[in-house]
Parts: sequence; C-alpha cells; structure tokens
Amino acid sequence: MGIKIDESKCTGCGDCIKACPFDAMSMKDNLAIVDLTKCTLCGICVKACSFDAILIEREKKVKKTDLENYKGVMIFCEQKKGEIQSISYELLGKGRELADKLHQEVVGVLLGKNIVSKAQELIKRGADKVYVVDAPELEYYKNESYTNVLVDIIKEY
Repeated sequence: MGIKIDESKCTGCGDCIKACPFDAMSMKDNLAIVDLTKCTLCGICVKACSFDAILIEREKKVKKTDLENYKGVMIFCEQKKGEIQSISYELLGKGRELADKLHQEVVGVLLGKNIVSKAQELIKRGADKVYVVDAPELEYYKNESYTNVLVDIIKEY
C-alpha cells in the first residue's frame, strides 16, 4: 500500500499540488513529489492528474463477514499530535446513548504514537474500555494504515 509517482508520465503541470487538501504534494525538478508525513492516501491527487502519473496501491479487499456476531458500540477516537480531538468526546457521548439502548458496552479505539496515556481520558468520557494501538507508523493519519488496524480490531473484538 502506498502512493507512487510515475516519472515517465509526470509532466510537472502542478494540478496535483493545487488539488491536494493536505499540502502533501510539491514539485522538484519538474516532477511531483509526495510528503508522506502529510499524505492521507485520499486519492484526490490521482483524480486531478490528467496524465495518470499518480498511483495509489491498495491491499485487496477482504470478504464480507456476518455482522450478527458483532457486539458493542465501537468509537474511533481521533487524535492529532497526541491530543484527543473534541469530536471524539462527542461521539463517545452519542455512543453511550446508543449502547445503553442496546444494553452493550462502549469501546473507544485510539491509534497513534505515544498515546497510551490518553486512554484514561476516554474512560472518563464514557468508554467502558479502550483499545490502543501505539506504533510509530500511526503517528500521522493515513487512510490505508488506519483502516487496516481498525479492521483488525473489529475482527478480533
């Protein structure tokens, strides 16, 4: 999984730079380059490139699963630079309302780097438990890597 620039197709037009909402694209020697610390693999640059010079490689999709075996209300808790974002607390509140109606527990999921200590904040705000994945490669949000971790957590728990 990742993003690649096909140097044989890139013309240096700059359309990808204009299109990127995360300021992850720049130009060097008339070729597009991607700042992987900013890129979220959203794919907007791919659509903006008229020359098909930008490729996002994704892992193959997994088969559908029987959802009747799933229990609980799981909330993805967003963090930026190690600080839990306020939307996470709002979602935990709504998750608590839903879980109470369903007689289920609320589970927070927190991904990032050096964030284990933040789990207690989520417990205080309504989570019954928190699954934390603390890894250097999760320091910056990337669609593909975050999705893969979330899928694994959902399948396991």
